Amino acid sequence: MAKEPKIDKLKSKLSFRIKLWLEFEDQSILGKGWANLLKNIDRNKDCSLTQAAKECNYSYKYAWNILKRIEKRTGMAVVITGKGGSGGGGWVKLNEWGSYILQKYNDYSKELNNIALNLEETVKTN
Repeated sequence: MAKEPKIDKLKSKLSFRIKLWLEFEDQSILGKGWANLLKNIDRNKDCSLTQAAKECNYSYKYAWNILKRIEKRTGMAVVITGKGGSGGGGWVKLNEWGSYILQKYNDYSKELNNIALNLEETVKTN
């Protein structure tokens, strides 16, 4: 049977992905987007949830709901918060649990990226 001429073009567009999420007692607690929110909270010098949410293209309310969902699923908050001064506002920082699950996510993500690169090379050579 003759090879179809368009197949080589299709082959060049083929790729794969590996998705990662952390689970706690069989419930998803952290995937790429939620991990990005925690990362933005952690590196935010102003300790502003509003700013961290904007960097993720999330609303403040959605970001706050994410934090509450993680807390509900694990039984432990991932942030500590404080009230602002007379001008209002407040602050938010990752607590020990939030830092721990973010670090675990990053560790697994780095390892999966290495596996993906090795897999891609192995498949290319076969």
